[in-house]
Amino acid sequence: MFMLLHERWFTEEWRFPVQFNQALTSGTWIPLGIALGITALAVVVWRARGRREVVPGPIELGMKWENYQELLSWMPLVIGIHTAVTLLVSGVSLKLFVPNLDLPANFLGALFGLVQIAVALSFIYGALTRFGAIALAVAWLGGAIWFGPMRLLEHALFLGIAFFLFTAGRGPLAFDMSLERLHRPVERLMPYAVPVLRVLTGLSIAIVAFTEKLWNVPMGLAFLAEHPFNFFPALGFSGIGDREFLLIAGTVELTFGLLLMSGVFVRLLILVLWLPFNLTLPLLGWSELVGHLPIYGIMGLLLIWGEARPESDQALVEGVAGHDGGARRAKAER
Repeated sequence: MFMLLHERWFTEEWRFPVQFNQALTSGTWIPLGIALGITALAVVVWRARGRREVVPGPIELGMKWENYQELLSWMPLVIGIHTAVTLLVSGVSLKLFVPNLDLPANFLGALFGLVQIAVALSFIYGALTRFGAIALAVAWLGGAIWFGPMRLLEHALFLGIAFFLFTAGRGPLAFDMSLERLHRPVERLMPYAVPVLRVLTGLSIAIVAFTEKLWNVPMGLAFLAEHPFNFFPALGFSGIGDREFLLIAGTVELTFGLLLMSGVFVRLLILVLWLPFNLTLPLLGWSELVGHLPIYGIMGLLLIWGEARPESDQALVEGVAGHDGGARRAKAER
């Protein structure tokens, strides 16, 4: 069970500043070399296979094209709702996106909290979703100024979600669609919607590998002292202590992040990631669940999407347009 989680959420973060001087040590270059080597090998194998996924997608399993469109058209709603829950909890708790980014108990903090609540409601109801996506991106940029860019890069996936929902809209069962305003996908941006979301999610995972493990061993050791997740001694590998476990966990996390950014074997990667992202939930509780909800929505989309293809972009566009067309026909019939 490798720690694909945020130690910052469960430690006194102020005690453990990121040790950027570790960037020039073997504790960085060896994991980075391993991660880059595995990613390069995966890209070569993927291209040699003719850019084919190992895990078949819905179409390969026999799903009708119309049903595939319908399935994809619901993914903006899934991602929107998952993200909204996290934003609501953060907003009312005076946090920015995640438990470790504490907002000040003053007008500025309340403003950041209110923006998150407003964006969450926008995503839940599908009302003015594009304005909500813009507000989410502005909140992220404001956080990068307030907390520093590195701490917000750990959560670059929120910027990806903002771009995805701005481009695709919130999909079916949305006020925007009922009002026939701001609901149609921005077709010229659709080829970039999922790749940008995937790359920024992978970047979040890769950055956390550095800032919470490879460049922050004291934080990792403090976390493991409270949560003994190092399972290697139980398997007979007594020589792998907590420090070595952190090095392995950081390497694995960095590799997953780079592979996700590369866009190869996406479905297989999502299936592999499912276990480490969920196995810690019973042990770490609600903070872990709420913090990871946006990632679960993104993983659902990528599992369906797989390899980026122009026809998938069109399927999402036509799927949402199909809902729009159905609403128009029902209105005309009445």
